[in-house]
Amino acid sequence: MTRVAPSPAFFRVSTARRRPARPRAHARASTDDDDDRETTIDFSVDVQKEFERGVKFGLEEIRPRFYPNAVSSADRGLPIADALVATSAQVALAAVTLALGRWRPSWLVAAPALGARGFAYLPSALAHGSKLAAVWTVGGLAGRAYERKAFDGTFEEAIKRTVQGGCFAAGLLILLSQAEARARFAQEGLGEPVLGNSPEGDAILIRAVVELFVDIASEATALVTWRAIRWNTSPTDPMSLLPDASLDDDERR
Repeated sequence: MTRVAPSPAFFRVSTARRRPARPRAHARASTDDDDDRETTIDFSVDVQKEFERGVKFGLEEIRPRFYPNAVSSADRGLPIADALVATSAQVALAAVTLALGRWRPSWLVAAPALGARGFAYLPSALAHGSKLAAVWTVGGLAGRAYERKAFDGTFEEAIKRTVQGGCFAAGLLILLSQAEARARFAQEGLGEPVLGNSPEGDAILIRAVVELFVDIASEATALVTWRAIRWNTSPTDPMSLLPDASLDDDERR
């Protein structure tokens, strides 16, 4: 029987030495090096100059928003009107909640000294509404919602500044809700306010989130509706009847 010699091509393929695979550890190290290069901080920026720029922006742009002249002379009573609207929204919410009788926020508590059924909840509703009104006032100042353009400019500008102030107020309200939840946990002896530690703590946190959402939604609806009504109404300042009435207070000065 004749022995057949293997094909040269097959011989070369079958006996060729394979290139060793790249170690996985080395591959992971290379990937980590790439990530480090991507997240490297650029120290070529002048940090001191940027810090001074931020301080200057805060002193010249942010701080004047909380001065008394941040409220336009065309409507000095607008912050009071906003506060009344914000407080009335919570009174209306309390009335609807009591009428439905299914869910009641934790702040809606009856006053023992008042005998009337519905009137007994009025003090707690006014107190909660006053808190939200104070938060909105700070947000309105931060969002420049009391300048002339916020109510006598374009409709888009009026809604834009109302939303800006509402976003700032919502941030403050979130911080207040966190502080209240932490105080409640400390009072009940539940430890840190972390979801999943205990059923009692979870109930407190879930209730706080629901009430926070209801507060933001109710105040946003009331204030945006009110600012839409207030937009471009009859001016209360006689100076606004002059030819330069379209100018803002800052532009007049």
